[in-house]
Formats: sequence, structure tokens, C-alpha cells
Amino acid sequence: MQWSRKRFVRFAEDLGEVTHPSKFRRVARKPCDDLRQEASRMNPLHLSGWGCEIQAAHTRAHAELMITDGRRDNCNGERYLFPPRQCPHDSIIVEAKTGHISLTALRWLSANNLPVFIMNYDGSIISSILPPQPVKADVRIAQIKTASDPKKSLTIAKALFQAKITRSLQILDWLAEAYDIEAELQATKHEAMSFNEGTTVPRLRTVEGRVALRYWQAFRKVLPLELNFQGRGYDGRNRNATDPFNAALNYGYGFLQCECRKAVNSVGLESSIGFSHTTTEWQTKESLVLDLEEPFRWLVDLCVIQAFQDSALNVSDFAWDRDDYRYRIETEGRRRFLSILRETFNSGIRYGGQVLKWDTVIEEKANELGRFLTGRSSTLDFCEPAPVLTRSDNKVTRERILSLSQSEAEKLGIGKSTLHYLREKAREHSSFKLYEPVKRKLLKG
Repeated sequence: MQWSRKRFVRFAEDLGEVTHPSKFRRVARKPCDDLRQEASRMNPLHLSGWGCEIQAAHTRAHAELMITDGRRDNCNGERYLFPPRQCPHDSIIVEAKTGHISLTALRWLSANNLPVFIMNYDGSIISSILPPQPVKADVRIAQIKTASDPKKSLTIAKALFQAKITRSLQILDWLAEAYDIEAELQATKHEAMSFNEGTTVPRLRTVEGRVALRYWQAFRKVLPLELNFQGRGYDGRNRNATDPFNAALNYGYGFLQCECRKAVNSVGLESSIGFSHTTTEWQTKESLVLDLEEPFRWLVDLCVIQAFQDSALNVSDFAWDRDDYRYRIETEGRRRFLSILRETFNSGIRYGGQVLKWDTVIEEKANELGRFLTGRSSTLDFCEPAPVLTRSDNKVTRERILSLSQSEAEKLGIGKSTLHYLREKAREHSSFKLYEPVKRKLLKG
């Protein structure tokens, strides 16, 4: 017997498990092509309200996932209904301090391959609920054997650290186009020159640490003094952020960790056995997840510095936590920052004859690692694909704008008000955007 919607509502209300479905925002049914396109985008559903609830209807007539984001301040939270296999999100990130998830919701999430990450306000992952991991005994056996093989472990660690250092130098080259950090850039390159001399994983970690020290010194010179950024610590202090920039980095790295955890799980690798991060008896971290983060940390670094330069994040978006005196991002600032992270991770890059988004690249690299471990591939390269970083506010452009007279600007078709705006921005220390029509006119001159 088919249940009518009225009967389903009465049944659910009698159980006291769900709110009346009319109060939920139903996700419109979309064509299959649109769903595939949305599924290929990194699009986590972020829940941060009080009283978050994740439930599922489990009747003959309905099998929908029902989510209540909860209350925010004096406003009611968002509510959603997702039919099976029609959820536009690829994961759920929960920051809410109160709420619950039902057993029927866990079944729904598992059947629809939708992971859930419980995240703290500082970006640390408290727990995760992942889809069933593929059973690949050959991959795991090969991973365990490789972890006890110093030579092959060194090869993997070298590929991971080389990619991280290469991307770090590329970020500094990008910053050097607009800021005077030539001394810091050369010092970082000098430290990187000893990378090939590393014959053990600890030696490689030492070189990587020295490069990172110079790298963050360059950031310290670029960032405004009001951020009070002193660098990144390597004695466990990173998580206890006492300045806005480190707090944003921590949160972004937590976001990246979710993506890497999904990738490791989807390939069937063992997350606790890494190659560049030490595996110990008392460890609480997933070493392989941290390994996979290394080549992609630059994505978060880029997002954070652009967020502050574009004023998407400001000092006013941060506050001290009263319990342990750590900086945290306020709700509205966190939403803007998440939007920047989504945009960056969803940007396309050509790799392997096709255009992939960066979250897909992370999964592909996890697959390549699996093939290398089992011997189906003899090479391992985390440096490719290489991003293309460009900026319109480089030093040459700034000098061109400041040297441009009013008469020259009029000949180029640049108005008086536009020239005044460009001069003001060119004199400032912060980044600015130069729109393509104006850029073409400047180059024309």
C-alpha cells in the first residue's frame, strides 16, 4: 500500500523525529547531466547553527535526507530535503556544537556516498563518517610493505616534499611580482638547493622545514602589520593561533584535510600509514592524509592571502575564544572564506588531456600513489599539474600607472577618475584588481 504524503507527515510527527516537510526547502529535481556536473564540483554543505539535525525519512513513499542547519543568533536556520542520488553536495561539514544525527540518516549517507566531517572552529577534524571503503587488499598490503622499505619510502617522501617546495617557490615568485621580497625569495631558493642531498626522510623534513621558515618570513613582510603575523611554529603551536592569519590558515588546512581524507578513503588506502609523516604507537593523526596534504597546501595559502588582500577577511572577522585564548573566525567571515575556498578548489587545470578541478586532482594523485605502491606505475610525480598564477598589480604595472600623465591617459582612453583611482591603488601596499579593458589600454601605451 502506497503512503500518501498526508499519512507520511502524520506518521513522522507522531514519532516526533521530523519537522513538517513543508517547512523544508526541497531540492528541485534536475536532469541527470546537471547532477553529474554538480557532483564534479567541490561543494560541501556547511552546517554551523545551534541545534543541527540530520535525519532521513524511511517509509515506502519517502526516503529523503532532512537537514536542519539550526538557529543562528535570532534567525531560524536553513532546512533542506535531498532525494536519494540527487544531493548537489559532495560532503557535509558540521561545526555545530549541538544537534544530532539519526541512524536512518547514517544509512542514507552511506548508501549515497556522502561523507560527514565534524570540524572544530579552528579547522581541526574531530571525527568523520565516511562511505564504505573499497576493499583493495593488494593496495593495503603493498602500502604496508612499502612503509617498511626505506628506499621506496624515501622515493615517495621525496615526491611529496619536492611538490610542496616547488609550489612554495611559485607562490613567492607570484608575490615578488608586486612586493619587495627578493631577499626572502633568494633565501628560500638557497635552502631548497640542498633538497637533492637528502638521503633519508628526516633529512628531507629538515630541508622542508628550513624552506618553510624562509617562506613564512616572506609572508610576514607582505602582510599588514595589523595582522600581527610572526610566522608558523613547528612545536605544536600552529593550532593555537594567536593572530588572524594563522587562524585562517588553520581553518583552510582543515578544509583541505577533509578533501584528502575523502581521496584516501575512495582509493582504499590505509590512512594511518604515511611516508613523510612518522607513524608511532601513540599517534592521533592520519599520517597518509597529512602526506597527501603537503603538495596542495599552497591552495590554502593562496586563498588566505587573497582573502585578506581583497578584504574578504578583516581583523574584525576574528575574535578570541574565551576558553583557551585562541583566535577564531566569526560566522559571517567564515562563510565568505568558505566561498573563496570553493572557488579556488573548483578552478580548472589541464591534466592528462582533460580539464580537472583541484579536488579531482587530489583524488587522482591518491590513485597514482596506489598504482605506484602496487607496481602498476614506475613513476610518481606530485608536481604536475602546475598552476598558472598571474596578477595584474605587479611592480611594472604600478610603475606604469604612477608615471602616466593625465594627457597620456586621455590619449589611451583612460578617464580622469579612473586614473585617480589607479594612482591611489598603485601607491598602496595592498593588492588591487586591474580590469582587462584598462589593462589592455595600459599595455597599448
